[in-house]
Amino acid sequence: MPAWAESRGRAAEADSGFAYPRSASNSSQSRHLLDRLISGAAPSRERLRAFRLLGAARLVMGVILLGWFVLMALTQVRGFNPLGMRVAFAYVVLVVLQLGFSLITSRGFAWQVLAAVCSDLLGYAALQFLAGQPSREFVLSYTLPVLAAGVYGNLRFTLATAAAVTLVLLSQAFLMLTEPAGLADPQFLGAGFVGAAYFAMGLLAWQLSQRLVRQEQRARSSEVRANRQQAINRHVLLEQPDGVLVLDSVLRVEAANPAAMRMLGLRDKDVSELERAGLATYPGARVLAEAVRRQDASGKVQQPVMFDGADGLRLQARVQLLRQLPGGHGYVVFVQDLREISHQIQQDKLAALGRLVAGVAHEIRNPLGAIAQANQLAAEAGLSEEQRQRMSALIAQNVDRLNRIVEDVLDLGRSSAREGVELQPMRLLRELAFEFGHDTPGRIELLADDEAAIMHFDPQHLRRVLVNLLSNARRFASNRHGAIRIRQRGVGQVKEISVANDGPVVAAPLRAQLFEPFFTTDSRGTGLGLYISQELCSRYAARLEYRVRREHEPKAFGEFVIFAMAAEPPVQAGEA
Repeated sequence: MPAWAESRGRAAEADSGFAYPRSASNSSQSRHLLDRLISGAAPSRERLRAFRLLGAARLVMGVILLGWFVLMALTQVRGFNPLGMRVAFAYVVLVVLQLGFSLITSRGFAWQVLAAVCSDLLGYAALQFLAGQPSREFVLSYTLPVLAAGVYGNLRFTLATAAAVTLVLLSQAFLMLTEPAGLADPQFLGAGFVGAAYFAMGLLAWQLSQRLVRQEQRARSSEVRANRQQAINRHVLLEQPDGVLVLDSVLRVEAANPAAMRMLGLRDKDVSELERAGLATYPGARVLAEAVRRQDASGKVQQPVMFDGADGLRLQARVQLLRQLPGGHGYVVFVQDLREISHQIQQDKLAALGRLVAGVAHEIRNPLGAIAQANQLAAEAGLSEEQRQRMSALIAQNVDRLNRIVEDVLDLGRSSAREGVELQPMRLLRELAFEFGHDTPGRIELLADDEAAIMHFDPQHLRRVLVNLLSNARRFASNRHGAIRIRQRGVGQVKEISVANDGPVVAAPLRAQLFEPFFTTDSRGTGLGLYISQELCSRYAARLEYRVRREHEPKAFGEFVIFAMAAEPPVQAGEA
């Protein structure tokens, strides 16, 4: 066998539709030999059906050959051997048994293939020799074993089968040497051509078989992935607390999870009816159907629609259009119970209130303890006037801290949206820059794209936000020139106001907690400054964020940015 055939045979053995790995074939010598000829494993359903169809074709061929021998016996052809009719009958019986066994079970499939090919080769060769000369009718009968070897065997077995057929044809031509002169040479030439044709047919069948096997494996793998994804989607739908409906282009229900069926008051029978009639036929879903039609007409995202469901439920639905779907567009509808939403909101409020109360209690406990201790020390005899004044100042300081905590908590309750007034922040920025930097001139740098730019904000609230930001910046910045930088961006309309400092940047794990209430790294602070500043900004449709410039560089610095109303945060560059 050529070297290329050997290498391709080894590479293709794993592609066989019924191939065991060669490492698993060392249980016995016979199994090892079988794997070298035909790899043995359970075939797919399609290949098993094809093998059974091949068995039926073998049976038809056997009946035809038996009929040919019977016809020769009836016509009493000269040189006819009656043993051929018995061999043909035995071959037909053997094929019937093999076909019946393949219909009953697929066990030992590789042995079945090997038995079919070997019995065909032996049977056709015996019948050809018993039929007499020249018996050219038997030449095409070898097509079945060659095809079986090419489709179900590896390359080595396919070539071996084609070689066996060629040897049979050449041996018959060799026997023609005993005949009158002139018959042997054409017989040898014909055997050579037919043998070459069988080699070509076997190689072609093997190549097509391997391609079909690969396609079948890819299809099987795709089917497994699709079934897995379908099972996951079904599980997600079943476990989804909200209702989910999938509708086709004419609002027929394609899928609905139990939550949606419960909210809409549907039963299995109702769903089957909706699959034929459509969603609008159910009275409780007519409003939902109209919302879906509006979504289809406008092509834009619609506001959630409210409607009454089953058992007095008040429902809210969101419709999403699915355009690129096989078979036309569709819709997915998410249905929520407003009572559940209200209950969840209430739970969130109670949880937030619990955290707030716990934080306030913690913050109040410290100054109360300091006041109690200072009061106890002040009551002791023998204190000097200076010591008593120090205790009094300590009490006053902690009382002031308690008062600030109370004011901050009260401000949290005044979180309704405000329109604000039109103002020029530059005036306020100059005042605060002087107030915070008068003791160290040049420490605060003030920049503006347009000093006359305006924004909508309450002046006192904006001042409080900026005081909080500048207090944090002064606490962590150095005393160098320009250590704190205030910058106003925007021409005509303020887009953002940033307060940066050259102090250490906030660690990445802590940035998400900066605006949480009572989060602080300073024992003297209440932890409410940034949280209240963010709440004040949100009242005027503004946002307060923290960002880092030149991150991962030695000159990295952090800044707090107030994004004004209708201003989007710019793309962060290395430096502004």
